[in-house]
Amino acid sequence: MSTEKRRFSRIGFNMVAELTVGDRVYSFSRVANLSVGGCLFETAENLKVGAVCRLWLPLEPTDPELGVEVFGEIARCADETISVQFTRIDPESLFHLQNIILYNAVDPDRIEDEINEHPGLI
Repeated sequence: MSTEKRRFSRIGFNMVAELTVGDRVYSFSRVANLSVGGCLFETAENLKVGAVCRLWLPLEPTDPELGVEVFGEIARCADETISVQFTRIDPESLFHLQNIILYNAVDPDRIEDEINEHPGLI
């Protein structure tokens, strides 16, 4: 019997990301895994579980205004990884996030089913 509690499939995302926690901004060259519900970064940073954060995924290097903005909280910080659970996203960013995951997935049909079953973050 599987103990998998994840609602959304994850993808590796080899693009830059910024994670803002309080007044600190952490830059990453890639997101270890990304889903509609959260993400994981590989880092030795030690962040407080429960801390509110903002994730920014720029979509176009020449347009700093174009990107995915998601708010969440640090869900786990252990074994040189940080997990973020998403809690709030605007509809335009959700659309872009879903497309990023859909077009980078090994099984796009499964991702489309997940999006249809859970149209928001929950």
